[in-house]
Amino acid sequence: MKHTPLLSTIQSRMNHAAKTPFLAGSGRLLSLFMGLGLLLMGCSAPEAEVATLDLNNPTWERQYDDSTSFFIGIHAVDDQTVWAAGSAGRVVRTVDGGSTWKTMFVPGADSVQFRDVHAFGSDVAYVLSIGNGTDSRIYKTTDGGDTWNMSFQNQDQNAFFDCFSFWDANTGFAFSDSFEGEFTLIKTTDGGDSWSRIDPALVPDARAGEGAFAASGTCVMTAPDGLGWFSTGASAVDTRVIRTQDFGATWSEALTPIESKTSSQGISNISVLDANHIAVMGGDYTQRDSIYQNVAVSLDGGASWEFANSAPIGGAVYGSAYVPGTSTLTLVGVAPTGSAYSTDNGQTWNRMGDDNFWTVSFVSADAGWAAGPGGVSKVKNGTASTH
Repeated sequence: MKHTPLLSTIQSRMNHAAKTPFLAGSGRLLSLFMGLGLLLMGCSAPEAEVATLDLNNPTWERQYDDSTSFFIGIHAVDDQTVWAAGSAGRVVRTVDGGSTWKTMFVPGADSVQFRDVHAFGSDVAYVLSIGNGTDSRIYKTTDGGDTWNMSFQNQDQNAFFDCFSFWDANTGFAFSDSFEGEFTLIKTTDGGDSWSRIDPALVPDARAGEGAFAASGTCVMTAPDGLGWFSTGASAVDTRVIRTQDFGATWSEALTPIESKTSSQGISNISVLDANHIAVMGGDYTQRDSIYQNVAVSLDGGASWEFANSAPIGGAVYGSAYVPGTSTLTLVGVAPTGSAYSTDNGQTWNRMGDDNFWTVSFVSADAGWAAGPGGVSKVKNGTASTH
């Protein structure tokens, strides 16, 4: 049993009493100490069981509804603060769990599509737009979206940036599809004030046509202590997860069993629970009536991969997320053809609904959001279970 500071003090005095003639002769005093100690020990509360909230027959409930919107990136910072970004320069944010949403349009970005967003609380956020040449951009706000500054604008006509992720508010990297056998990765260490290319000699060479699918803003992921990953597809050869363990100073590759037989097939997203548990999902986005072997998992941080069972989602799984804080390894996948969840790391799956979602982000079983054409929805979960 863990001792409180008071009980430890009493026991210390009891030990001292046994060694001190005056106190040893004072039976009443010693008995008093012993009695008080036993009373405190008897009154100590047992350790409480920790209530773990698991997904229990979850569904989706629309929170932000606008038929003109189209969201492709989402980031739930915590159970109150969520950012989503999409077409026509639109960004939305809630700071009250989705009860109200602030709509923003980034100046000068009305002609581009935001495909990724990464936020640090209610004020600081980055958004990334896709496209050839100068359409690939990164914008940053430090005042909750009231103003935006362009952090990066691509000048390489052969680059097409898909997604990014950050280790902290100052340090992150972005990924572009390959050109002539090399990936383009850029990194910032000063909060986006400057970006520089990671030496391509440090990164495994690319297959012809190999890149990522900018479907949900999750082809790049980061984790504490310099861990980072990006996933690939479209090579018509194979798929890979390429990872760093030192903030991008070195990189290593691992093949995954998800197939890429055509330029429309491969991995669409990465989900990271912790340094060991990672999942990738994909498929072929042109074949919505077909269900592929679309889920692979790693138990060693991405060094090796094995198939899980297929999520019941046609075409390609566009976005996915682990659900933190659950009693079992829980995954959610979303796509234009519907959504599904697994509570055993992809071994079995259940449908969540037919909603058209492109992107998803969870912070707990009752705080998860998905977005796509028309708006943003929050998970509506069942009851808590105690473990």
